[in-house]
Amino acid sequence: MPIELTAYELGLLPVALSYAKKLEEAGETLTRDGLRRELSCGKDIASRLRQFIKDSKAVKLAAHLKALPERAEDRNVIEYALGDTESPYGFMLRENLRLKRALDNRKQRTKAEKEQRVQEIRAEIEEIKNLDRTVKPSVSVPITTGNLLEINIADAHLGKLSWAQETGHESYDTKIADAMYRRAQSALFARAGVKFEKVLMVIGNDLMNSDNAEGTTTKGTQVSTDGRYHKTFYRARTLMIDSIEQARKIAPVHVIVMPGNHDRLACFHLGDSLEMYFHGQSDVVINNEPTSRKYFQWGKVMLMMCHGDREKRMDMPLVMASEQPKMWGETLFRECHTGHLHQTRTEELHGVRVRILPSLSPPDAWHATNAYVGCLRSAEGYIWNKSEGLIGQVFYTDDGQKPITTKREIV
Repeated sequence: MPIELTAYELGLLPVALSYAKKLEEAGETLTRDGLRRELSCGKDIASRLRQFIKDSKAVKLAAHLKALPERAEDRNVIEYALGDTESPYGFMLRENLRLKRALDNRKQRTKAEKEQRVQEIRAEIEEIKNLDRTVKPSVSVPITTGNLLEINIADAHLGKLSWAQETGHESYDTKIADAMYRRAQSALFARAGVKFEKVLMVIGNDLMNSDNAEGTTTKGTQVSTDGRYHKTFYRARTLMIDSIEQARKIAPVHVIVMPGNHDRLACFHLGDSLEMYFHGQSDVVINNEPTSRKYFQWGKVMLMMCHGDREKRMDMPLVMASEQPKMWGETLFRECHTGHLHQTRTEELHGVRVRILPSLSPPDAWHATNAYVGCLRSAEGYIWNKSEGLIGQVFYTDDGQKPITTKREIV
């Protein structure tokens, strides 16, 4: 079969042809080793170029362009080697060469990116190995009050990047998000004020802004992202560990991991990391089941957690009764808590209160452009009693606080 030259070989062909012409004029034979030395290339490439020049009678074609070659394609290739890039076929060869080079460069970049990801994942594994796995005793003294504190900080979007000059609102990056989350949770704990038998922590609900190293959501939507995915994941995990440790000082902790539409897989992986970290510690329970809705019962209180991007609010009461009929029958106070919309709203449907929880994160460029702006950036906590239901709420609004800044300027 005729030899089809690669993009790299096509680039070497003009020099190879010129060298072959000189040898023929001197009465010498074109050899692989001689061509290899002339081009400073590998022996395989030199062998292929030599064979192509021989098979296509390239030297003869170069000297007698008007003579019809055995293959018309050979003539066009030789014309291209002599500098003809204006003819239709010469133009095609030139563009083909450009595309081949682009593809080769892309393959090299893709290989380099994969290697970089492998290194990042290996570094992440080493960090997990170095975590302190010592089983710690409960840090709180169990008490019986019948009270439960629910901390449900939704849509923190760690990894989101917002530039104030572009959005007209607060700047936001991973460091700011981390500090803001810690400040909000500490304020909610301080303002709760009463003794608790248990703390219910709902984490996730778009805790992370992207779901992969490409900086996209679970469905593939590109989002404004600050930094590398693995670095953001590590920071999110550290933040959640610290948050749970803070809650343990108040009462035993039940953690519900609720995936969102931005971080469905990342959230599950985070929950799995937390299960490993708190394994064997009796006062911390991690619910990381891969379900879209999770339930929790506290005496006569029934709570359903979901992100709210898929379910219809008007269907929530029927969904709760259908999925958890026993819990439904044993309870009187029933609520569903969702996120996703970055606003606070409560609807009561057939005796079930459906709460949309607010977000701490400011709008990024897309939300600002589409006028999804203006909602107060806040977080809420709920105080439940086993027999009386909801007996209190605590609020935190970051708009009323001093802005959090970082050393670098967000641009």
